[in-house]
Amino acid sequence: MQNVKITYPVARAFIGALFLISGVFKIMGFAGMAGYMASAGLPMVNVLLVITIAIEIGAGLSLVTGWKAFYGATVLALFLIPTTVIFHAFWSADAANFSNQITNFLKNLAIFGGMLMLIERERAAK
Repeated sequence: MQNVKITYPVARAFIGALFLISGVFKIMGFAGMAGYMASAGLPMVNVLLVITIAIEIGAGLSLVTGWKAFYGATVLALFLIPTTVIFHAFWSADAANFSNQITNFLKNLAIFGGMLMLIERERAAK
């Protein structure tokens, strides 16, 4: 049982770091990311990108620190749904991009599963 006291916060922090670092990289490459989002047909990409950065950094920090991790995991789980469907639509990808898109779709699905486990664990801890 002692290992769980160490492994759970470390694992939660690792998952949070994925989003925290992604949010920081989006700041550093704001114009490129806005262009990528626009190419997916999204409107108001600058506003959506700022919201995305706030979600990734805020919820990522929540998981890294453990502060309000239930809410951080819930926000990220909800965020992953449209993000995965919009940006990793393997069902409409051409042959050259199919493998990459299905891999990223499944990666996000696995991260979504991790968020569900975090939500459940954090809810049980309340």
